[in-house]
Amino acid sequence: MSKPVIVAIDDEPEFIRFLQDYFEPREYELHVALRGAEGIELVKEKKPDVLLTDLKMPGIDGDEVLKLVKSMTPSPKVIFITAYDDGGKTKARLTKMGAFACLDKPIGSLKSLEDMINKAAEK
Repeated sequence: MSKPVIVAIDDEPEFIRFLQDYFEPREYELHVALRGAEGIELVKEKKPDVLLTDLKMPGIDGDEVLKLVKSMTPSPKVIFITAYDDGGKTKARLTKMGAFACLDKPIGSLKSLEDMINKAAEK
């Protein structure tokens, strides 16, 4: 099976580099954006299997990103990776809105994230 196509949106350049350093040597097709609007354009163009996105970003935030990609066909599986913590309320809301998963920053294991991406792409 071919590896899933991934778009990652995060306003932290260091986190984007962290993802690139892990996924690119493993031959994943990873496209990155530092802004929500730029990420939405990448999703439209690349039609990824999985979208990794932060929640709190300037401009279009993760909530709006999720709403926009859910209206697309095909719609990628959305995995939130965020440091925002309100006791799980936002994670429950995002899951109800259709997010595949919500993970905490910092990521404990990129291998676990890779496994989750592969699982999401299979569904």
